[in-house]
Amino acid sequence: MSRAPSLPAEADAALVTAVIPCFNQGQYVAECLNSLRAQTMGRWRAILLDDCSTDGVSAELCRRQADERVQVICLDRNHGRSLVRNVGIEAATTEAIFSLDADDCLAPAHFAATVPLLLAEASVGLVYTDYQRFGAATGVLRGAPFDLRTMYLRQYIWAGTLFRRSAWAKTIGYSDDFRDGNEDYDFFLRIVEAGYSGIYVPQALFRYRVHTTSWSTTQSTDDDRVFRSYLRIYDQHRAGFEAQGTSAMFLARIHAMESRRRFRAGDKAGARRLLAQARGHAPGDWRIRFQALRQALPSASRR
Repeated sequence: MSRAPSLPAEADAALVTAVIPCFNQGQYVAECLNSLRAQTMGRWRAILLDDCSTDGVSAELCRRQADERVQVICLDRNHGRSLVRNVGIEAATTEAIFSLDADDCLAPAHFAATVPLLLAEASVGLVYTDYQRFGAATGVLRGAPFDLRTMYLRQYIWAGTLFRRSAWAKTIGYSDDFRDGNEDYDFFLRIVEAGYSGIYVPQALFRYRVHTTSWSTTQSTDDDRVFRSYLRIYDQHRAGFEAQGTSAMFLARIHAMESRRRFRAGDKAGARRLLAQARGHAPGDWRIRFQALRQALPSASRR
């Protein structure tokens, strides 16, 4: 990868703002902010927002972090996972914005590797990296080089992505329609639909904490929030999916995904119904046919 462009010469001016919402996760805030204080590029600010936490301790733990570079805002009502980010972005003054959850962290080289790339070219709206998972699960989650069509096939740019404040201002921002998740995917699609591109930095510079209680990994049989959030993505960005010619493939993919979840949860009838819908969207897809064969095996439900 080529060397990142040099930064503007102003020695003390902040170039990037980390917007950090916190709801009942005050125990992680110090670790999160210490990962900012360890950045090799020190020209950052942070806006830490306590989203009206109810645990009795998080608001105070946030207040204790206030210093010359960390602004703490304690909200008097809960905004939710999407709208609280907009409050922080509105309060920021830098062009580069990083939305960072309170329980996550950054590798020390993150801002040095990403901020110059964003600021060097006005057409770039997103700069994203690989994920290093830690906590209840480990391993690296790889992104992919920016490709507009692929964005309408699968999600490969996740939360923990650097973006332009001016690009955010051209959209509705983070949408409250995605309280159940995928608000980041929706927002990044809005940015590319506003005419911006992205740059991929193939290094695991974002540290994502995996919890044992994560809603995306502990869903019950009737908990289809992930699936419903993807349906909502398609509904709100239908024009983009149609323009890229990916509608059928995307719908087939998410129906097959939900079929697998239902099957693992023991809902075989629901799994068959969803897989039939997936085949209806992509009748020639061998992967869906193979999934149907696997789910038909007597031993499949034990895998």
